[in-house]
Amino acid sequence: MQNRSNIAKLVLIAVASLVLISFPLVAPNRYVVHIVNMAGLYILISIGLNLAMGYCGQINLALGAFWGVGAYTAALLNTRLGVPIWINLPIGMIFAGIVGALVALPMLKVRSHYLALVTIGLAETINIIIVNEAWLTEGPLGISGIQMPNLFGIAIDGSERFYYLVLAAVVVGYLVARQIVTHRIGRAFIAIRDDDTAAKAMGVNTAYYQILANAIAAVYCGLAGVLYAHMNTYISPDIFEFKSALFVLTMTMIGGMGSLTGSLVGALSLPLMQEWLRAIGRWQLIAFGLAIMIVVLFVPGGVVGFTRRLEESGGFRLPWARKPAAEPLRVEEPNVS
Repeated sequence: MQNRSNIAKLVLIAVASLVLISFPLVAPNRYVVHIVNMAGLYILISIGLNLAMGYCGQINLALGAFWGVGAYTAALLNTRLGVPIWINLPIGMIFAGIVGALVALPMLKVRSHYLALVTIGLAETINIIIVNEAWLTEGPLGISGIQMPNLFGIAIDGSERFYYLVLAAVVVGYLVARQIVTHRIGRAFIAIRDDDTAAKAMGVNTAYYQILANAIAAVYCGLAGVLYAHMNTYISPDIFEFKSALFVLTMTMIGGMGSLTGSLVGALSLPLMQEWLRAIGRWQLIAFGLAIMIVVLFVPGGVVGFTRRLEESGGFRLPWARKPAAEPLRVEEPNVS
């Protein structure tokens, strides 16, 4: 039985790899490839949200601001100093991580819905700074003229070529996140999420791991921001407003909060949701809120959690649904500090 499961996984991985590699060649047009590229960037942000909120229990709705920090860092370095994307990537990720750690400090004093309000306030503060400090960020007009990447003399100057850069970032980001959640850090995150008082009693430095979780989430957002800036060659503050964080939250909850696979599955709904909701303009926020309510009330655990319940009830079994979305790992060690 185990061999059959392993074979099914290998076949699934092989088919998925073939589809992903060949996608730009068979896509009907460049716009579709661009939408998929955006889905990849949202996957990175969703992975960061899942690490902070799904695994560590830290409600963080400032992801749009961290995304903006990474994008503006890359845009300013590139347009003013000519710094290429390959240097902007680590700089943008580090700077976003530092901002995420600083933002996490006041979050240590609050819990529950107050935590959500604090992160929204901090995100709006960062967004206001971006809009008003026009001497640095060009204000509401945004920054244009950002250079597309160049690799070994080959210009990555189209959606089709940039697709492979985004794909590589998503694969590496996902594998790194898997290592984090299976490491001692991940076990500490889950201990804090389940009961931070008990985690403290076991010797876990809860403040340190809470700050670390938010910093890691910000690093993923910074990575997505740098890629976004160089992919579109133009950024403006409205792209990184609160609705971006709400969109990623909706996507993650549909896929399955507390499961890295949920971030990938949730992204499958991204292109359809974007196209369906494009016509309603600013009513999108209401649609996202309704989607979250429906998932919480009727499909807790998202798609991944739903498939797990089907498996347990004798329905069908999917190779990636072996663990429930709400409880991806168990804390086994008494001391993880």
